[in-house]
Amino acid sequence: MAFSLLTALTGCSTAKFLIQAGQGQLMLLNRAKPVDQVVTDERVDESLRALLGKIPEIRAFGEREGLKPTSNYREYVELPGDAVVHVVTVSDALAFKPEIFSFPLVGSFTYIGWFDREDAEEFASVYRQRGMDVDIRGASAYSTLGWFPDPLLSTMIPKTGEGRIHPEALPDLVHVFLHESVHATLYFRDQSYFNESLADFVADVLTERYFRSGGAESQLLWARYLERRKRGDEVRSHLAKAYRELDELYRSGRNELEKRQEKSRILDALKAKAGIRRDLNNASLIQYKTYDPSDRGFRELLERYRGEVPAFLKRLSRLTDSDFGGPQREDVRAVLESIRD
Repeated sequence: MAFSLLTALTGCSTAKFLIQAGQGQLMLLNRAKPVDQVVTDERVDESLRALLGKIPEIRAFGEREGLKPTSNYREYVELPGDAVVHVVTVSDALAFKPEIFSFPLVGSFTYIGWFDREDAEEFASVYRQRGMDVDIRGASAYSTLGWFPDPLLSTMIPKTGEGRIHPEALPDLVHVFLHESVHATLYFRDQSYFNESLADFVADVLTERYFRSGGAESQLLWARYLERRKRGDEVRSHLAKAYRELDELYRSGRNELEKRQEKSRILDALKAKAGIRRDLNNASLIQYKTYDPSDRGFRELLERYRGEVPAFLKRLSRLTDSDFGGPQREDVRAVLESIRD
């Protein structure tokens, strides 16, 4: 997952937000160590050194596939926990209408992030008091959209229940590396749905190519990764179904009480079917919708370019504000279907 930290650094209505963002970025800079130095340090866990030793290869692969060469991920930061920022999403309680957070230079977003969980909770409480749906999730990575060199974070590497690096962590690391690299390559102002779903789609395609182009061991690692992803795919299918049901409900002519009662029923059923324990609401489902690349037309467009990702990205780079027809366009497929070569 990606969170654009630059939103915090370029403008906010509260001094507290600016201060915490600056302090968070400074903390990362102070903890950063060159990846090359970590790889050669025999005091560092061997599994971490092996993973970080793959970074130059992953970077070169991404660049061959059309991703922009940057100075990102040349430094490593060890962090406590599994999240670098806590992302807040806010929505109307009876409509999939996200609160939009706008900032100078970089535009608007359907989410906003805080380094400290308590700060995120305090910020979210204002919207909860207004009766709006609020979701707070930890994000393992973020992108400064090429404005600053992004470090590789320990939160980007999956761990076991005991806190050790997962023995099959490489596919997850490759995926998040490529996802964040897409943000540095192609970014559209005021289009969170498009940017995040595009990054996830390209990362999915390229991660598979990275492993399938390797030997037997690489392909076995990929097969096991797909097995682990099955659970996530099942959850996403349940989320998609609930999103469609709720969207239809909100657009119906039923009264507010009926909508709220039916909303509770649908969300309770979703939690039971998907095995989700945390509370879910419209803001939670907007988060899912923002990142979900399925059924958005990216694959069809890629096939028109014979699967060549560089040509695919080059064509997308020619999109303009008028092609989107307005900020935060959720209907990504309609944007892509309007492309005529």
